[in-house]
Amino acid sequence: MTRSTPGLIHLHCGDAAAAVHRKSGLPGELRVWRDSPAVGPWTAAEDGLVPLRATWWGLVPVDMGDMPHLRDLARSTEPVLWFGPDPWEQACLLWVLGALPEGTLPDFVPLGMGVARMAPGALPRCFAERSLLEADTLGEARLLWRAFLQGGWGALAGASVAALPWLGPTLARLAEDHPAAGPGRTRLQIQGLVDAGVRDLPGLMQGLGELEHPAHGAWYGDLCVARMVEAMGVRIG
Repeated sequence: MTRSTPGLIHLHCGDAAAAVHRKSGLPGELRVWRDSPAVGPWTAAEDGLVPLRATWWGLVPVDMGDMPHLRDLARSTEPVLWFGPDPWEQACLLWVLGALPEGTLPDFVPLGMGVARMAPGALPRCFAERSLLEADTLGEARLLWRAFLQGGWGALAGASVAALPWLGPTLARLAEDHPAAGPGRTRLQIQGLVDAGVRDLPGLMQGLGELEHPAHGAWYGDLCVARMVEAMGVRIG
């Protein structure tokens, strides 16, 4: 089920994806979601999440510009969500769906890879394949978002939403980084690479990328890896 284009707003994950979209020739307005709860801290306090995230990123809350997009989507006659399959983007998608105002039913564009990796000319075909996310799907996503805020990613291992095929694998991958005890998967992989003689950030990013899904690479980014390395007390050049 699709809707017509008046009031069309596209929501993309990240500036690189937005840059591709701007060259696609698609009609409508563009919004960019930048923060991903796939990394960093969280809190179940509704009014505390954005300030907590801002502090972690080294920003002030007013510079965290994602949440106003939700109000724009709620007012749009056709909000369209573009989120790729990697854990960074799928965690963003869960936040968006979990926090959308009640009654907002967005269109969802199925993507086999992140838009930032695509050619602009491929986007109109993807857009034509969009479908409406029904109320029951939004309800499932809201429950998962609340479960994450209460219990963290480790509490969502094994969860899924039928209409969002990439979300289940994402939740499983993020749970691996947040076990009940001990270091998570990425930290163990970093330690393994360091023990093998990798002592620079670009080398770690390359090695970590080879250990992830081929279409995802090191989706958590070099800043997060650098912070993990620092917290582990590992010295790199």
